[in-house]
Amino acid sequence: MNLNGEHIEIRNFEENDFSEFKKLLKDRKNHENAGLEYSLDDNQIINIFNKYLVLANTYVIALKSNHRMLGIIELNERGISNGLDKTREIGFVISKDYRRLGYATEAIELMLQYAFEQLHLLEVWAAVKVNNTVPQLVLTKLGFKYIYQVSQDPFDFNSAENMLKYYLLKNEKGN
Repeated sequence: MNLNGEHIEIRNFEENDFSEFKKLLKDRKNHENAGLEYSLDDNQIINIFNKYLVLANTYVIALKSNHRMLGIIELNERGISNGLDKTREIGFVISKDYRRLGYATEAIELMLQYAFEQLHLLEVWAAVKVNNTVPQLVLTKLGFKYIYQVSQDPFDFNSAENMLKYYLLKNEKGN
């Protein structure tokens, strides 16, 4: 995978991404807000990184100028039956040093273009924790529509920490 935007690129993981990957995993907020794995154990982080090196549908968001990793973006399958093969779920996380600079928006736009024009998907979903408002604003700005909210914990419907909002973007071209 190699998608190029104005300021960023989306590409496969490389060995030299490890130091930036480690920063992402050592930031507890990335786990709390985006569901990214969290660890302070370097050996565990190495094991997780090795999985990301070969994981399908998961890519690095990097600065185009120097190819330095600044985040992760995923386009995960939601299933393969009953038409789900034409729908995916997008997820993303940006390192705290690179937030609020437009990189997430640019990365999502690139990934959506790829999803609709190359993969011919019909729809892309996104799940965001209720109290994580910035990604909700980004998704809405990009045309995603809020559809529903659900608890990740079937025994605790009152905790905002467990609530996810689901957003949907449909391919208007109907490819």
